[in-house]
Amino acid sequence: MQYDTSHIQKILNLSDESAAVIDTVETDSALIVFIEKADAEQFCEHCGERMLSKGPRTRTVNHPVFQDGRSLTLIVKSRKWWCPHCDIYKYDQFGFLEKHKRNSKIVPLIILDKMKNLNNTAVSISQDLNVSDTYVHEVFMQYVDLPRLPLCTVLSIDEVHLRFDKNNLYALVLMNWETGEIIDILPNRHKSTIENYLRSIPREERDNVKFLVSDMYDTYTDLAGTWFRNAVSVIDCFHHTSPIIRKIQYYINGVKKRYQERDRKKLEEENYRNNRNNKTRKDSPEVHLLKTCDYFLLKNYDDISFEPIFRKPNGHHGGYWIYPRDKEKEFMALDDKFYRIRELKEKYIHFTRNHINDMEGAAKELDELIKEYSSCEISMFREFAYTLKEHKDGIIASFNYLRAERSDANHELLRRISSGPMESYNNFPKDLKRVSNGVLNFQYTRNRLLWASRKSPAMLAVPKSRKEVHTKGNERGPYKKKGSVTE
Repeated sequence: MQYDTSHIQKILNLSDESAAVIDTVETDSALIVFIEKADAEQFCEHCGERMLSKGPRTRTVNHPVFQDGRSLTLIVKSRKWWCPHCDIYKYDQFGFLEKHKRNSKIVPLIILDKMKNLNNTAVSISQDLNVSDTYVHEVFMQYVDLPRLPLCTVLSIDEVHLRFDKNNLYALVLMNWETGEIIDILPNRHKSTIENYLRSIPREERDNVKFLVSDMYDTYTDLAGTWFRNAVSVIDCFHHTSPIIRKIQYYINGVKKRYQERDRKKLEEENYRNNRNNKTRKDSPEVHLLKTCDYFLLKNYDDISFEPIFRKPNGHHGGYWIYPRDKEKEFMALDDKFYRIRELKEKYIHFTRNHINDMEGAAKELDELIKEYSSCEISMFREFAYTLKEHKDGIIASFNYLRAERSDANHELLRRISSGPMESYNNFPKDLKRVSNGVLNFQYTRNRLLWASRKSPAMLAVPKSRKEVHTKGNERGPYKKKGSVTE
């Protein structure tokens, strides 16, 4: 099928008036466009004499501007010109092409736009644009090298498992809690790495940080008051509640193993009496309850629904009702400490939900809880009391609420300082690692995450050279070539 060349010229938008479309050829999966200079004469810029043609050469150029799944290829015809008077040579140049490139100037821009979506990998982008994945990676590294953002009043820090190598398992993410923007990403959470990084930031800027939000990792909490002299360490509510929830989960697992051991002994006795060798049996009612109803102990009691539930088995007629109140009684009767554990746990849950901007009241109630837990008959709460005592200041600081503007309303609301925004963001690095089948290059990964998450990222005005973006790999060890002769 032949196309109107003037129409094709408008679609391509080549931004070069001297380039002319002379022919087009269509196949099932591609459109091929032939282009050459409209002006067949050239004059020497030094002497003004007419130059002689030394013959044409063609270049196949990729120009992926179609959105219908077909590839678009430009066959660009350029001539070599010679001035007999000055004895100089030059080639036809086109505004939409860079020297020695087989892709038009629009390809890097399309690549950068597609790289903002973390679900797009270098391989998938290369397949869409008919280029190599190495070229995609190279273009991104040449044009994107984002600087860190300024430090903020509320700084949130946390790690995410990316595993660049055996020494850099957890990348450290710094977030502006107020805006949700990522300030920077470090290759690991080592104390030396963090201190070297903070040493490069002016002290005046570090002094602007008033709250440092993190988990209970000592390397993080110790930064407040030292590297951030005016900052208070804030331990997120989830992180100072999760230790006791984990301990309760371990206790439930211990009770479950006790019943499973009882069932195993019963099975051995039955096998002995009946002269059988059964290896397993169906879970007993007690084990089934411990596997399916542990939420009666782990979940916040006020959040549990006790409404009856009707269950209809697949492929069967009829159904049956489940009454959570009855299930709760059966579950809590499996161990004589379950009621006491829930009572003590719920006291701490209620403590975390009160005291809005009431540091004094929070400190007073926390002291009472530590005193009660320290003398408790259940060992897990005595251990929990020690944890609360070690991180008391950070826990009290977590009751700070700041005023923030809603994006969908014209009023302010109180937001509790927490690591919620950070925990939400950490899904993005994990998604990138999953779709990429692992990440190895830290600089590429850092810039890719920042490029995708920042509101208005800017690419480099002058791209880096290929030599700057290609790092030296591991040296190859000694090897023996085929057919070589050794003495």
